[in-house]
Amino acid sequence: MFYKIIKKANPLNRDVVKHYAFPFYSGEISILDLSKDISDACTLNVTDVQAVLTSLVRKLPTYLKNGFKIQLGSFGRVKLSFSSEGADRAEDVKSDSILSKKIIFTPSIEIKKEIDSASFTKINLSSEDSVTP
Repeated sequence: MFYKIIKKANPLNRDVVKHYAFPFYSGEISILDLSKDISDACTLNVTDVQAVLTSLVRKLPTYLKNGFKIQLGSFGRVKLSFSSEGADRAEDVKSDSILSKKIIFTPSIEIKKEIDSASFTKINLSSEDSVTP
């Protein structure tokens, strides 16, 4: 994976600026692109693979909202979590105490091992001297 160097100011003290490695993404893979790649590696055609992936994306929110953790085999697990305001008494905690929701993905051990073996290469861009907020 490529990375670039950015200068970033500290939000609490704008006078302090440091340099950081920042991911440089090669692009984005669409469901169609992913479907074509998967189709090339198995006996399913592109349309079937795309239909399954599209259905997965459509169904995930329903399962998450209904309180299910979704185990996706050797890919990992997805679940819905949230944060809430605290209260002194249990009976004062209501659904409107919930402040924010987030989706948590926990990769499988196999995926973690693959990612641990990733190598990183610096890429030089003309904008590497720019300060980002």
